[in-house]
Amino acid sequence: MAATQYVGKAGHLAVMGELCLRGYNVSIPEIDKGDDVFVVKDDSGAMWRLQVKTSIGSANKESRRYQFRVKNGAIQKAQTPELYFIFVMRKGARTWRFLTMDRAVLKNYVNNHKMGSNGQDFTQLYITLDKNNIATCSGQDLTSHLENWDTWPEI
Repeated sequence: MAATQYVGKAGHLAVMGELCLRGYNVSIPEIDKGDDVFVVKDDSGAMWRLQVKTSIGSANKESRRYQFRVKNGAIQKAQTPELYFIFVMRKGARTWRFLTMDRAVLKNYVNNHKMGSNGQDFTQLYITLDKNNIATCSGQDLTSHLENWDTWPEI
């Protein structure tokens, strides 16, 4: 298996490629202070900040389990423009799956629905993707966030 930084970079590039195909301008910030990708809609100047988390996961009998680690400060602190999370999951030899949500939605899941395993500095998320493409984490159905690019429709 590839080293973690290679997997992470592959996930970043997969997200950037998807957004470019949708007609958005994307860039990687020179200084990493929590933002992994900036997305801009050129005609309006609208901008989004993304934090990309990537996992190869481990296969179970009828599902694949992906592990992600997110800083609690990134989940809890509102900013402008707001932060979006994209959880990138590698399924099979050539397939990427994307689970997208904004920070406030993730915060609601973590704080109000006890999603993930909350440590002092980080929340550990274990997302399971089953053979029917149902995504769950800590008993929460996240399928509506799977391949949900509504924030960035094709231009």
